Amino acid sequence: MIKKNILVSILINNYNNKDYIKKSINSCLKQTYKNIEIIVYDDKSNDGSIKIINQIKQKNVKKIFNQKKISKSGALNQLEAIYKSFSKSKGEIIFLLDGDDFYLKNKVNLFVDIFTNNKDLNFIQDNPIYFFSKKKLTIKKKLKNKKFTLHTWPYFNPTSTMAFRRPYLKKILKEINFSRKKFGKIFFDARAFIYIYFFGKNYLRLDDFLTLYNQNEAGDTVKNYNTKNTQWWKRRFEYHQFVKSIFLKKNKFHLKLFDYYITAFVNLFLRK
Repeated sequence: MIKKNILVSILINNYNNKDYIKKSINSCLKQTYKNIEIIVYDDKSNDGSIKIINQIKQKNVKKIFNQKKISKSGALNQLEAIYKSFSKSKGEIIFLLDGDDFYLKNKVNLFVDIFTNNKDLNFIQDNPIYFFSKKKLTIKKKLKNKKFTLHTWPYFNPTSTMAFRRPYLKKILKEINFSRKKFGKIFFDARAFIYIYFFGKNYLRLDDFLTLYNQNEAGDTVKNYNTKNTQWWKRRFEYHQFVKSIFLKKNKFHLKLFDYYITAFVNLFLRK
């Protein structure tokens, strides 16, 4: 079949996920689709992750060990990891995976089938299975299609659900390069999908649940943004600023809705 000639690259971003990184890599190695290269980018972990990664000897697992973190921001470090991993990849289809998340074994095969049968499709994401390791609990969550929202950006699923045709991810990374050292609270999933939603074409959100999204208590999202606290409001304002910036960059009109002004007011109050 034609699809077996397609090389897939899975870019795994890891920082201090020693309890999960082996399972994350193995979930890629055990895929039913076999023409895969796995690029593991470790962002100067200090918890024993590097030792675990080095124990994996499969030839299709490539390793990048960052020697100097660019920022204290997990979001900016993740973004840098994706840029550097992508530059080392060769696949026609690029999957993204955080080092504490996992794939079900048929995910890559299904995605490749869909890309193969839909030549104009540039981006696919599935739905996450929220995984609470301490409680040994999994919950399937699917985004609801809302007819009306108070903010301008779309709802989106996390980074580990995302897969791109290579030229399209290259284009997105070029378009958001201006933000490479800005917006330290916004992770890649938001940056990419905001761009795709407003300026992209031919993308698909599957009904399938193929990604275990680990609710790691040490992770940035669970630790800082699970409640509508100060950090939540600050990140929300960065979302608005990112949307505004990308519209200005593309010389497009940006309509600010009511949520922008509420968020700006709250952030002004927090600064005082």
